[in-house]
Amino acid sequence: MKKHQVLLSMVAALPAMAGLASAAAAPPAWAQAAPGSALRVTLPFDLVDTLDGAKFKIRVPANWNGTLLVYTQGTKTGAPPPEPLLVPPVLPGSDAPLEDTLLSRGYALAASEIAITDWQIKASLQDTFALTTYFRGRVGDPKRVLLWGTSLGGLVSLRLMEDNPRSFDGVIATCPPAAGIPRRQDQLLDTSLAYAVVFGWPDDLWGPVGNLRSDLNFSTDVNPLVNWPKADGSNRGGWEFIRLVTGWSSDAFWKTDPLFGYPGYFLQIFFATSNRANTQMWASGPVAQNLDHRYSLTSDEKKYLAGLGVQADSLLANMNAQTSLYASPRARDYIERFGDVHGTLTKPVLTVHTTQDTLADIRHESAYRQTVGGSACTLNLVQAYVSGVGHCAFTARQLLAALAAMESWLDTGKPPGAAAFPESLGFDNAFVPPPWPY
Repeated sequence: MKKHQVLLSMVAALPAMAGLASAAAAPPAWAQAAPGSALRVTLPFDLVDTLDGAKFKIRVPANWNGTLLVYTQGTKTGAPPPEPLLVPPVLPGSDAPLEDTLLSRGYALAASEIAITDWQIKASLQDTFALTTYFRGRVGDPKRVLLWGTSLGGLVSLRLMEDNPRSFDGVIATCPPAAGIPRRQDQLLDTSLAYAVVFGWPDDLWGPVGNLRSDLNFSTDVNPLVNWPKADGSNRGGWEFIRLVTGWSSDAFWKTDPLFGYPGYFLQIFFATSNRANTQMWASGPVAQNLDHRYSLTSDEKKYLAGLGVQADSLLANMNAQTSLYASPRARDYIERFGDVHGTLTKPVLTVHTTQDTLADIRHESAYRQTVGGSACTLNLVQAYVSGVGHCAFTARQLLAALAAMESWLDTGKPPGAAAFPESLGFDNAFVPPPWPY
């Protein structure tokens, strides 16, 4: 049965089921006052179930304030947790558990696991929208629905808002690859090509640079063969060329990510191979291209590399001789259809990014602002930055500050300013991200 048919059949049955809900607990004041927002369940309400093959989780506290937070998770690279995560992961520290804090403040939480039967972005878009529809029919109509997503889930949240503004009131997207998946995959291709001209590329084992083996396994096929940085620094020059030609800061490239436990260069090679191969598998062909790319370095960067024993001009010439790599039109159309953004924002969107993101390049923020500007919607976009190294490396207090800023924006109609993002919590209101390279 189609997903929308399943939802319609469930929602159609709900009026008859509503009378079965216990009247033991009086609904919150907002639910009593707002027409059409009657609760269909007794609070507190917790549910873990499956919807169209994807496990979901819902928690609604007894003191529900009427706001529903719908969480969309980041890239799933391993076995899923026993239950879907309801809140973003946070840096370890003294902050109280984020989920408990939000429930104590009256927020309802919902999240869907990403179904494994389709490309993660496509599945996440569909499963998250289906869950929000299900919540309205099963629990009741929220006063306010906020999407908040992490990493790839942040991109999903942006796209859901762009396409379905009537269903959501606001978005908090943390560390999203907001340039969109097509440009993200092109960037990963640049990383692969830079590695290839420095250290070589085993086409027979990994597939050509522009068309990887779709069944490529990072642990068994890639990791053992990568010429990783050596402890004695003997190949550091080659890795510095890769870093500079792809535009990464030194901290984002070399430092260890506090959540992943790996340095930035490791994460970038992992995604340039395994993630790109996985995307190719779902899209049925090569997805990345570099037809409009021109690889270059400044004279100071070339001089610096020469001091490390690297002749940058010859490597650049080799890269620029290979700017004819192109995607399959059908595969490119697939990732554009589900993984690109168009920037049409009619409701508030807040993005939050670390200044030294090890995976979702901070330049994604510049790219998204340009996209939103092209749709003349910048009044509905606020971008905040946290000073630090790491992908989605936020504390619970920083995320709560972002939530408070969004709530204030919706309550007053005024976009939050610098005061909403205090430097005492690690925000950097003076930061301006570099432009997207192409």
